[in-house]
Amino acid sequence: MKKHVTTTISIVLIIVLACSVLISCSGEAPAVETPAPTASVTPEPQPTPVKTPAPRPVTDTGETDWEAVLERSSAVVYLTINPEVALYVDENNFVICGDCLNDDARDAYSNINFYGATIDECTKLVIEAAIDRNYLTSNKDVKVDVAALNDSADTQAIKETTRESVNETAAGHNMSVNVVVSDFDGQGKVICFDCDGTGKCAYCDTCPPCAKCRGTGNMVCELCHEGYLTCSFCNGVTESEQFITEVMETDVEYCKVCGFPTSEKDHICPICHGSGKVPCHMCGGVGRTFCTECNGKGYHILDKDNSKSECLRCGGTGLNHCNECDGTGYEPRPCPVYCDHPGNMHEFRHELAEVQIDNPNWCRYCQGQGTFLCEVCKGDYSSTCDGCEGTGITPCGMCMENGPHKKGVCAVCYGEGMITP
Repeated sequence: MKKHVTTTISIVLIIVLACSVLISCSGEAPAVETPAPTASVTPEPQPTPVKTPAPRPVTDTGETDWEAVLERSSAVVYLTINPEVALYVDENNFVICGDCLNDDARDAYSNINFYGATIDECTKLVIEAAIDRNYLTSNKDVKVDVAALNDSADTQAIKETTRESVNETAAGHNMSVNVVVSDFDGQGKVICFDCDGTGKCAYCDTCPPCAKCRGTGNMVCELCHEGYLTCSFCNGVTESEQFITEVMETDVEYCKVCGFPTSEKDHICPICHGSGKVPCHMCGGVGRTFCTECNGKGYHILDKDNSKSECLRCGGTGLNHCNECDGTGYEPRPCPVYCDHPGNMHEFRHELAEVQIDNPNWCRYCQGQGTFLCEVCKGDYSSTCDGCEGTGITPCGMCMENGPHKKGVCAVCYGEGMITP
């Protein structure tokens, strides 16, 4: 029995080995189980790097390094209400520096830290401060000028951002303002940071006055007053009129014939008008009278045919010879009023009269002017001081820092108020 079982197991093993050999010889690969499909896995997004402003450019003394500011800036935004401020912006629209351009801006924005904020944030701070100080009221203009300093500046985006920030801040105060946005027309230049566009030296307030002109900027003649010297004879106290008229008792010479003063040589007779002859009472001084035959018409109307006939007496002129004055136009007797003041018919009368006398207060040396023209300056008593060129100051080191130029003028922009970045 045990032998029979062993034989059976051996046969089974031989059959299994034979099947294995047959399968390997047939060249068919054994079936491989296909793994079940799995869900796709999305990679986690990498965090976007945060843009931060570059370190604030300062000098060794802690002051703003404007050359570095201009190098790092891609644009300058000028916000003008009445306070005017310039915001220097980098390529990421972070404000590197803010420069107050007038006294109102220094008053309103002195407590604002512009560095490190975005142009959007700085604009809101500026508008808030302007509203708090009553510089910005409803319906007032807010001027936004953007100057591009290089190709990296996105001026359009800056203008849109600034406009939205102004309107949003004003709306928060229930205000409506007019935002005027434009490109800064500086022809490639920006406002000078040292003089804030004035062109004047920012440091000359501390300069001592010019010793030559005592700070006036003008040289004045020290011998005279405005080009004239006081008259030493009258000490400037004189009257301008050489003669004066006074009423006083005097002897007046009269003509016995006409009764007029003999001094009135220009007295014209109202009757003869100074000719001594009286016009004829008949012809009025013409020498001819109207014809009595034709009544001055010069013709007659005939009864038969109602035609005109020339007057035979006046010859058609309508005038006849004046028989009263014999055609002379004057009366035969002389004018009873006219008088030529004959010399043997004069008399003197004692009376009050206006008499011109010399003015005792008139100085004959200065001819009543009280002054003489200065012989030193010839009346040109004031001229521009050549020591300070009219500025009235002794030039400071900043005036001459970048080479000699006119004193009192900004050493950065040379008086133009604009610089090339």
